[in-house]
Amino acid sequence: MNDEIEMIDSDTRKPMGSARLVKSNHQFYIHWNGLTIAFKRHEYVAGIRIIDENHLFIWAFTLEGEPINAWVLDADGDIKHSFHAGNAIAVVVINETGIWIGYGDEGIFGEGVSTEALVCLSTEGAVRFRYNQEIRKAPVLHDCDVMCASEKGVWVISSIDGRLVHVQVDGRIDSYPMPRHLLDCPSLTIENGVAYVGNEEKIYRWPFKERRRAEVFQNETNNKRVY
Repeated sequence: MNDEIEMIDSDTRKPMGSARLVKSNHQFYIHWNGLTIAFKRHEYVAGIRIIDENHLFIWAFTLEGEPINAWVLDADGDIKHSFHAGNAIAVVVINETGIWIGYGDEGIFGEGVSTEALVCLSTEGAVRFRYNQEIRKAPVLHDCDVMCASEKGVWVISSIDGRLVHVQVDGRIDSYPMPRHLLDCPSLTIENGVAYVGNEEKIYRWPFKERRRAEVFQNETNNKRVY
């Protein structure tokens, strides 16, 4: 590889290590725990996630309904499974329940599995859960580009309904009214009933289970303001 290396995506899962997807000289490479693997299955891939100690998930964004746009690789870089994972893949998280994929509005208002807004797939590509089909009267997801994994599902944001939504793979949901100024956040982490929301170069701490207001943390001075 030459010196012009573009970082495409990365993932870290303790204790499974770190993985990076990079591009150099029009070629994609995977760096994983000291190994460098050339990936030549697609002209453009968008993301990488660690499944477990021995497997990675790679995907392409795709708007064209390509027959294959997702791959499961083993530690040697060999393809174990490949399948179509939907159009306009916006976000991917992985936990023990499966591969959770949220889609952008181009996919949700398009065709195929991405019209479900949010799905959970097995590592073989089988659909385990479909949001729009399996949950009645659920908060509307017109895009799903922010997601946080839980033990049995994921947390997502319904900006139309103004709610933080916990979706479990068995179809159960819980939702909480969300402060309007946090709805378009680019990052979300949930810990023990508290949401940590990144928005406008700030990190907000929102104890939603206690129905308390969101607070802005200013780590440099250890001060905080209530919004």
